[in-house]
Amino acid sequence: MITALKQKVTVKSGGLICLRSNRLKPGTRAEVIVLIDPAEKPMTGSDLLKSGLVGMCTERKDIGDSLEFARGLRKKAEKRSR
Repeated sequence: MITALKQKVTVKSGGLICLRSNRLKPGTRAEVIVLIDPAEKPMTGSDLLKSGLVGMCTERKDIGDSLEFARGLRKKAEKRSR
């Protein structure tokens, strides 16, 4: 008898997929088939340019140097408590 498990997961860096279930016992052999959700395809560079995201902050006066602004945001994010 074949038992099927279905879970939605997000692929991590390096293509890593983590699947956990109390129905999976140590030593049990399993065959894995990955179905990629076509609605979740990543944006291409062209998609990004067409999205309106690129350049959307050009009129903001509080940003100045965008690289320095991004560094500041990352530093704030690293310091906040989890």
